Amino acid sequence: MAMLVAAAVPAQNKYPGGIVYGPKAAFNIAAPEGWVLDNESGVNQGQPCVLYPKGESWADSRTVMYAKIASTQYEDAEKFAAVAIKQMESKHGKPKEKIDKGKTSNGQAFFINEYPATKMYSQWERVAYVQLPKAVAYIVLSSRDEATYRKDAPALREVLKTFAYLEPKTETGAQ
Repeated sequence: MAMLVAAAVPAQNKYPGGIVYGPKAAFNIAAPEGWVLDNESGVNQGQPCVLYPKGESWADSRTVMYAKIASTQYEDAEKFAAVAIKQMESKHGKPKEKIDKGKTSNGQAFFINEYPATKMYSQWERVAYVQLPKAVAYIVLSSRDEATYRKDAPALREVLKTFAYLEPKTETGAQ
């Protein structure tokens, strides 16, 4: 289970950034310009770190993002993405794989897949898979229609520019 810790700022800004924790890894991200990072609105849906455009809400925004760390059984981003594609194929169809790739601000490799809407699934989605040491982080951007998706899709790349893997702390003197 991941959780988010964020520094408090005025309510209209929610949080400028936050840390997503998982059992094997943690990372920090920040909201891109014009977006809000929120650690409360998505909790009931298992999304402790959600983002949406300022002036909108997690429930009503035409585009949202959420960030998580994959289950501990996944340590390889390529394998995690392959399993995700296989699980979603009947609903999503085949994605456009690796439409973008690069490294985060502190050198973690990532790639982005695009999942266009289908007759069975109306959302347009883009997922960034980030390879961490012994873990996989992922950030999903999801839009209700193609026009909004095309307009908001660059925000995912902006979040990746702020992405920072946090090294696990080891106890001094531990063997």
